[in-house]
Amino acid sequence: MKSLRMCCALLALAALPVWAAPGVMLRDDSLRSAPAATAPLLGTVAKGQTVEMLGRQGAWSQIQVGNRTGWVRLLSVRGGAAAQTDVAGELAGVLALGTTRRDPGRVVAVAGVRGLSEEELKLAQYDPRQLERLESYAVTQAEAARFAAEAGLARRELAYLPAPQTAARGEGERSGQP
Repeated sequence: MKSLRMCCALLALAALPVWAAPGVMLRDDSLRSAPAATAPLLGTVAKGQTVEMLGRQGAWSQIQVGNRTGWVRLLSVRGGAAAQTDVAGELAGVLALGTTRRDPGRVVAVAGVRGLSEEELKLAQYDPRQLERLESYAVTQAEAARFAAEAGLARRELAYLPAPQTAARGEGERSGQP
């Protein structure tokens, strides 16, 4: 009897709709079929468009816009109460920036992305195509010089940092041994 009640309860929970958080696009972005820049493009989502935020994976947010569901860059969408169009609240937040005292010892994360999760690291596999793709971005010194000239960049000489001491040598110096 208990297992029958348990099954009924689980079925009832499974039948409940999945609740999504409201969001708003902060900039135009591509809607992709998977959380990767190389994933097939499903369309675009315009800045200011309201969306439903369904989930997050790494630096990507899964959203639903109209009848389309896909992935956009995490920093392209804002969710939660902050997504609501509240001009007075936005203005109060901006004014508080100049008038609120801050704790200098408090560190604030700006992007909210801290790299790969433990799960993503465990699932990672070597992909020689990605290495080839990375190497395809390399340019010659002549191409770099041409780009710099077109952009109005000037060459500056910088001194190299001193080489770090090796661990074995550093330990010996601290203990007074040669």
